[in-house]
Amino acid sequence: MNPNATGGRPQIVKNGTINKNRRDFLKTAALVGGSALVTGVPLVSYFTAPALSKGTGKWVDFGPVEDLEPGSVSMLSYEFLIKDGWLVLPQRGIVWAKTGEGHKLSVFSSVCTHLSCSVIWLEETQVFECPCHAGRFDVNGQPISGPPKKPLTVLEHKIEDDKLLALLTF
Repeated sequence: MNPNATGGRPQIVKNGTINKNRRDFLKTAALVGGSALVTGVPLVSYFTAPALSKGTGKWVDFGPVEDLEPGSVSMLSYEFLIKDGWLVLPQRGIVWAKTGEGHKLSVFSSVCTHLSCSVIWLEETQVFECPCHAGRFDVNGQPISGPPKKPLTVLEHKIEDDKLLALLTF
C-alpha cells in the first residue's frame, strides 16, 4: 500500500498489527528516553547541586573580648576560605561590635540593608553611614535616614574562652 494513499497514517498489516518499522522506532525511542532519564537526572543534580546549595554558617573568632573598648563601636575584620561550588575562595569583610554597659555586646553586619553596600561608623556623629546612598543607622543599627527601611543585621555571637565569636552565613 502506498503511504501517500493512507494520508500518512500507519500501515495496517493483514493480522491487525502496526507496521514493524514504526514499532521498532517506538521501542528504540522509549529505551533511549528511559536511559537518558535514568542517567541524566543524577548527572544534572551532581553538577547543579553545589551551585544551588544554601549558605552555611561559620563561627569566626574575632579575638579577646578585653580588646574591645567599653562604650564604643569597634570595627572587626575577618578573612578565611570558603568552598563555593567547586572553588575555594577567600572571604574577607568586617563586622561592627558595640560594647555597652554591663558587658552588653552587640555585633552588627557591615552590609547595608538597602543595596548591600558596606556601612562605616562615624564616631563624631555616632551613626553608621552607607556611602552608596547616604543611608544612616543609629548606634543600635536602626535606620534613621535615607533609603534603608530595615535595621542592620544583628549577628548571633558568643564568648568562649574570653574570645568573641560571631556566626557569619554565606
